[in-house]
Amino acid sequence: MVQVVIYGFVGALGLITGSICGCFFNIKEKTIGILMAFGAGALIAALSFGLLEESYRLSGLYHTIWAFAFGGLLFVLGDLLIIKLGGRGHKRHYSSQETTGWAIVLGAVLDGIPESLALGVALLLGKSLGFVIMIAIFLSNFPEGISSAYDLTRTGQKRNSVLLTWFLVAFVGFIFVIFGYMVFGHISQTVLGVTEAIAAGALLAMVSSTMIPESFRESGFSASLVTMFGFLVIFFLSKIAL
Repeated sequence: MVQVVIYGFVGALGLITGSICGCFFNIKEKTIGILMAFGAGALIAALSFGLLEESYRLSGLYHTIWAFAFGGLLFVLGDLLIIKLGGRGHKRHYSSQETTGWAIVLGAVLDGIPESLALGVALLLGKSLGFVIMIAIFLSNFPEGISSAYDLTRTGQKRNSVLLTWFLVAFVGFIFVIFGYMVFGHISQTVLGVTEAIAAGALLAMVSSTMIPESFRESGFSASLVTMFGFLVIFFLSKIAL
């Protein structure tokens, strides 16, 4: 259980440190885009070589396919709801006229739930898989925190309010890591595999609708190469760790 707490904290730490950097440092948008692209590649590799492979092993091909599609659909529907409430669409750029604070929080929590559950479930299946997922989450959360905090401060919101928002989001993610580990430790392997596939589908929908569009907008065609590099880093780690 101590390891679960540590891994959950490290994953949340990416969002916390990123939001601090976004609030107090004037980071170039191109740099944010490059970091976002790297994190996107890392998450894609983690869900490909970690979550989906384990889901296939535990629950079989057909369960993996429908659960993956279901997870992606859940995220898309949730994202549409957040947009109607005043949150961000597929890009994390906010305006003081259109943005509502709680919608931003809900949107960030929606992004964080599948990855947090994925980390908790991955830790059930072994330290190595949990390590790979944790690294990928940290690498994606760090630029996410920078980008979101940076945009919010530019709309005139106070730094303390912005930091409190992202600390809250990070805490919710941390709780879901522990929740995933404790709850799914007492279910069948098939259900465990289905859960991983749902999380993977939601993660891919999140990456494709938020991280990749923003990284390309900020850093142009260099985002493609950086995404590939992030993918290769996690692919390499997955092969030496698993």
